[in-house]
Amino acid sequence: MLVRDARWKESADIVILGYGGAGAVAAITAHDLGAEVLLVEKQAQDSHYTNTQMSAGNFICPNDVNGALRYMEAICRVEEGLTWTDRDTLHAWAEYTSQNIAWLEAMGGHIKPGPNGGEHRKVEGWESIGRAGIAGSGLGLHRLLTSNVARRGIRVLFDTPAQKLLTDSDGRVVGVRVAVGEGREAMDIKANRAVIMTLGGFEFDESMKLNYLRVFPTYFYGTTANTGDGHRMVMDMGADLWHMNCCSARLVAKFPDFPIAFSVEFSTKFAHHIDPADKSQVATGKSAGYVLVDRDGRRFTSENIKFHTLYYELALFDSHRLIYPRVPCHLIFDQARMDAGPIPSTKAGPAGPVQLYHWSKDNQAELERGWIVKGDTVDELADKIGVPAANLAETVRRYNIYCREGHDPEFNRHPSDLTPFSQPPFYALRLYPGGPNTQGGPRRNHRAQVLNVDGDPVRRLYAAGEFGSVYGMLYPAGGGNIAECIAFGRIAAENAVREEPMGA
Repeated sequence: MLVRDARWKESADIVILGYGGAGAVAAITAHDLGAEVLLVEKQAQDSHYTNTQMSAGNFICPNDVNGALRYMEAICRVEEGLTWTDRDTLHAWAEYTSQNIAWLEAMGGHIKPGPNGGEHRKVEGWESIGRAGIAGSGLGLHRLLTSNVARRGIRVLFDTPAQKLLTDSDGRVVGVRVAVGEGREAMDIKANRAVIMTLGGFEFDESMKLNYLRVFPTYFYGTTANTGDGHRMVMDMGADLWHMNCCSARLVAKFPDFPIAFSVEFSTKFAHHIDPADKSQVATGKSAGYVLVDRDGRRFTSENIKFHTLYYELALFDSHRLIYPRVPCHLIFDQARMDAGPIPSTKAGPAGPVQLYHWSKDNQAELERGWIVKGDTVDELADKIGVPAANLAETVRRYNIYCREGHDPEFNRHPSDLTPFSQPPFYALRLYPGGPNTQGGPRRNHRAQVLNVDGDPVRRLYAAGEFGSVYGMLYPAGGGNIAECIAFGRIAAENAVREEPMGA
């Protein structure tokens, strides 16, 4: 939006839109490089929560930059000459993410080593994808970052949604128009050097999800503040978009009377993370019988799911019946799973450390709410969830045979995770495609500059984090989003502070 005769009410060298993980990292970096920084956040301070808080606090830190680059190039390559993300941007990702542990430790973070290796073990360079976590999960990471912001005296304008980017006659971004006060009056903020956008995705905008994602509905367990505001702002500027139909997601539980989805632990602790091809692995935790079934009551995939790519299997559309036969699907389980502890993850999402919802330890409160469905027989359960009883009974029967034989000929589920169903009753949980966040947004280059539809930088405009993530269809490994927030938050800030001040 071209602005003339602006009456600036606020100003800073670097104006950062969005106070999540990437915004905090960018603010800290820009401040430490000598810039005056202003953070602008649309949520009120007393109700402010972010995708970083809702995460498990894990992140990628490659142990070999060149190996990580080969890995990323491989999972971004569609065919010769066609890639999801350009090599220069992937190289910047590999270089900066390899510094993540050192950077967090410099901020005072206590790092926990994690299992190494990318999610796609058949791809060259997968062993270069080192992973780690931070004490206190995502909530601990959020506190680390916000305490560093506060310690530096960086100003934050809460309850201040951004509305428009402002440009001068040369097309340079010179500021942002925001809404303030109970009447949501317009106020202009001047950016003397640059604007950095870290506004997250469009997880809670139903129209954008319908038009951009591969399957509808898709639900998310991050912050409800991510409604695509930044996407509309950059489209108004002529920015190019990328990765809009990409989603590192799996199955989540979503209930009509609660706004946020839940990440689900199927049965044995982390059993659905193990690799069916690696017979040396052993599922840990309490065993229980469980299967995933589609709308016809049949299994459709290995329950040892690929945590960040199952989403694409769920997008199968039946052109004859005109339905998505796997949306919704159901987790079918037994009493042993009910007794094993909370069904959703307690490490991430609304039932995690943020505690937006207190899920009962024995799952009984959720059974009473109707979130979990109970049947004294398989037939009764099938009738209650609306799948063919004969199909579900046959699915359970065959699965129990596979458990006795120690081999799943249909989907190659890991032998150590083949636990038969115990005696009735049986239970079901309705599941949908979803996860923590969307990936799509404004295309950026290796300097974190937002690019227009001609491939040229929008002058003085930068982006970081999940707002136009560098990841394409395939996600590298758990912790990829947090890794990118730290890496590109730094990249954006380092380049933004190099811009000449306005009027120079």
